[in-house]
Amino acid sequence: MGIIVRQGFKSSIVSYVGVVIGIFNILILYNQYMTQEQLGLYASTLLTFPVIYMSFALLGVPSVAVRFHSRFQDDHSRRQLFTFIIITPLIGLTAFALLYLLLKPLYLKFYLDHSPMLVRYYYVFIPLTIGMVYLLALESYSRINLRIAVPSLIREVGLRLANSLLVILFGFKIITFDTMVNLTVVSYAVAIVAMLIYLRIQNRLFTSLDFGFIRHPAFKEMYRYGLWVLLGGASAALLPHIEKVLLPAFEGGLGSTAIFDIASRIALVISIPRNAIVMISAPIISEAYAKNDIPHIDTIYKKSSLNLFIIGTLLFLGIWCNIDAIFSLIPKSDIYSQGKWVVLMVGVSRIADMMTGLNSEILTNSRYYRFDIVFMLFFTVLILGASQFLIPLYGYNGAAAAALFATVTYNLVKLFFIKSKMGIQPFTTGTLKVFLLAALAYFAVYFIPAPSSHKLGPVLIDMAIRSVIVTTIFGGGILLWKVSEDISAGFSSGWSMVRSGILNKK
Repeated sequence: MGIIVRQGFKSSIVSYVGVVIGIFNILILYNQYMTQEQLGLYASTLLTFPVIYMSFALLGVPSVAVRFHSRFQDDHSRRQLFTFIIITPLIGLTAFALLYLLLKPLYLKFYLDHSPMLVRYYYVFIPLTIGMVYLLALESYSRINLRIAVPSLIREVGLRLANSLLVILFGFKIITFDTMVNLTVVSYAVAIVAMLIYLRIQNRLFTSLDFGFIRHPAFKEMYRYGLWVLLGGASAALLPHIEKVLLPAFEGGLGSTAIFDIASRIALVISIPRNAIVMISAPIISEAYAKNDIPHIDTIYKKSSLNLFIIGTLLFLGIWCNIDAIFSLIPKSDIYSQGKWVVLMVGVSRIADMMTGLNSEILTNSRYYRFDIVFMLFFTVLILGASQFLIPLYGYNGAAAAALFATVTYNLVKLFFIKSKMGIQPFTTGTLKVFLLAALAYFAVYFIPAPSSHKLGPVLIDMAIRSVIVTTIFGGGILLWKVSEDISAGFSSGWSMVRSGILNKK
């Protein structure tokens, strides 16, 4: 787990910096300068729809590269793999563009009544999708070389800073909203150039292509695997954003989407550690399968589940125990505080996903990968059905409830499947200890009265008191009870560095 922890830690730091910038963008800048409808478009759908589109256009390239990279080890075959990663998306992008234009009448019918602004920017999604496709393709190539920190810096921090600059320019009326949208597309082109420069510095960039991958012994298997992953990958990209796709078509349109987006983003902070661990763990799980080292996979499964459950629960407690104070600090809080229960439901769904560990990564890298696609399609049908029923009744709260129901069901199905087929499962006695400590920490702050004043000072003091109590009880309990070896070792190492630094100063 050493390299996983190091690269995961670096990527997590970068991701959290990006999250801070993103939260500042959405809660301060966007609220300051955009109408609710503009915020719903720019913050929610403009950068969400292309994520879904690119999952089709990529043709499963990132997953294929991770699974088969161990069979492309020398420089000659690495050039072939690089060519495969660069060329294959061209086919997918061509098919996407043709299909997207062909289905324009259906798109207009779905969104025109409640979200006309989505129709206005219909063509912008094509270049945005192209930019996202190649940024992710190059990032996947960097992943298989176990380098994720800098690509995360480019995507998580660089692009968000670009958004900050563009929104400030728009706010000061230096550029129009149309120009801001167009320059957002340009920012992805700049990010791709930055990725290419990084790969060049790492001596991983090939300036000439080798189409010999077509004759590689693994190509036929890659092709078949890619077709299965295409189905699952499309579903995987759709599922986290499906509410933002459906909400604009119902009463409230982009305004309801904005409320849901702000609330869900607060909760999604919880899942950042999982994203970082997944990015670096997938290649290692793939190599373990190549060696048929199931015990090593089981170890990663259990450790990832426990560590992610601990980190996710601590973050969730910090958010939920301060949720009223958090919303009180947001501009236009009378509007966006309506999404409070969205935070709870989305947060719990993220916890459920994290505590079941790397189940998707274990399935997709095993001989049972086809079943992961089936489960993903089942999840898609489940959440679509639940959303179509609940959103008309409860709006954005219905969307969050549908996501919670589908996420828990989906992870339980995968959990039982992996247990029955591979004989491994992610839970330990540490899982129960986390539950107990979380309950104790929550009830310790539940009865603390809210501050009588909504001024900044009292609100921040209240948040600080609640956060300290939660951290002391939950975090201290994790360490004293020695729930996780990795977290205890990391804390000891960090504390030793701090003490060493203090002593050296003396």
